[in-house]
Amino acid sequence: MSNTESDTDQNTVDSHKTAVREYLRTHGEVASKQELRAGTDVPAWYITQIAAQDAFYTSLNHNSEYVASKHVVGHRSTHDGFWRPEVDDGQAVFHRKETTKATLKHLAFCRPSGLTAPEANDLLGRRCYRPLQKLADQGEVHAADWEDTTVYAHSWPSRRDDQLTQRETDQPTDVTPDDPADDGYLYRDELVATFLSVAVSQIQSITPERAAALVLRQFEGDSFDALERRLRRNHSFREALEYTEPEDVPDGTSLWRAFDELQPEELRDCLQSMCCELLADHDHAGEFVVIDGTHIAAWANTREEIENGDVEGASWGKHEGSFYGYKVYLVVDAASELPVAITMETGKRNDTAAFEPLIEDFDERYDTDDLQAALADAGFDSQGNREFCQDRLDCPLLTAINPRRSSPLATIKEEIKELFEEHGEEIESPYDALERLPQNLLSEYGVEAGSVEETYIFQAIKERMHRHLRAGVERVFSRLKSFTGLDRVRARKENNVETHVVLSAVALVAASLTAQRHDKPGLIRSPSRLI
Repeated sequence: MSNTESDTDQNTVDSHKTAVREYLRTHGEVASKQELRAGTDVPAWYITQIAAQDAFYTSLNHNSEYVASKHVVGHRSTHDGFWRPEVDDGQAVFHRKETTKATLKHLAFCRPSGLTAPEANDLLGRRCYRPLQKLADQGEVHAADWEDTTVYAHSWPSRRDDQLTQRETDQPTDVTPDDPADDGYLYRDELVATFLSVAVSQIQSITPERAAALVLRQFEGDSFDALERRLRRNHSFREALEYTEPEDVPDGTSLWRAFDELQPEELRDCLQSMCCELLADHDHAGEFVVIDGTHIAAWANTREEIENGDVEGASWGKHEGSFYGYKVYLVVDAASELPVAITMETGKRNDTAAFEPLIEDFDERYDTDDLQAALADAGFDSQGNREFCQDRLDCPLLTAINPRRSSPLATIKEEIKELFEEHGEEIESPYDALERLPQNLLSEYGVEAGSVEETYIFQAIKERMHRHLRAGVERVFSRLKSFTGLDRVRARKENNVETHVVLSAVALVAASLTAQRHDKPGLIRSPSRLI
């Protein structure tokens, strides 16, 4: 073919391209092939082969009947690459990856929780089971069995595992307990007996009976001398503690020494033992945990002691204003509202820095195989914490966005908040939320499907979907302060303060275990009817 003939053919193709573009521009940027044949002078062969041209896409549904320019699809598509204009047959679906095969592979690789055939059908507006199965047969994507369905995911095992983990939390979870029954009352002597049954194998630093007396003290707020008098006067307490006569009860000084010698790690062993028994009987236990912290003030006689920082382990910190004291961190099982792990830090310790020791203690003590996610507020929002949680617990950490990290994140946080206020009941998965977020907002910040930024926003949306679970940790802190004196510190040695903190959690869980063992399920969550 001569150069002149080649130039002529190229001019003809350019002319056809221009004619199709002009027709699309004047007809809403999308048209069927039949409309192009009837409305332009472009020959039928060009329209039939238009998908092979570098300027146009054909629809992924309706047997590729609809045509749009690549430029328009690129500018009007959502962050995940789709454009869905209304047409006579309902909706035409276009994607920046152009073909069904390339689009499905892209989705399987880039969606944070992979892709199922029904999801693909909805996204592409056509049946996708066979093309997905063909991709899997050819080894281009991986087909994984997951809860009676097949998830098509990344071919790399590490990426695939992350996607399957993410899928666990794609739907909002309801772990709301039944309305509590009126189960009467819990009795302190029963609680003492319950704790003793656990302490005999866990407490070595002091006698189990004295440890049980200290647990009882958490509910009373007694001085040690007052505790001695209470035990001497109450026959049922003495019987539970196996003190035959009032004279057998240790004096106040001996009880103080027992408190001083008691090891917090032994108390944590008791907490673990009691929680494991309680969690074993709860349907949704171990699926979600919530992490949070609160502050408690140091015990000081004078303002001068505080200003000079004279209290061991205490320091000035920020939490709902300035305070001088310590921070207490909890891991709470969301379903049972049990404080399963507890640590104490100095007041100035940052929440993010306190995260790893808390998670390490929790991981060492409990089976986390069923754990779907850990939830926390914005104070724990860091990439390091998310990676540590995924590595250690094999589950995502879902935190609120910390707006102090950047102004774009602050803007996106507000958009997500407004989105859930307006459409919260309609959002059944993170993808529903992503579709409703302003796409220009996402594109302005470089958010593309499969990017780190999308994963971050995806996690923030999930946190919103599961935020109701976080309320449980606030209720636990309230019970610890109201019933077991968490914030009534009467010690200055750091180890003694930690003993007091862990004793508070132990006392609360001992009440829960007592309620369970005595078949009073309505009293498991709160010791409000302890007499």
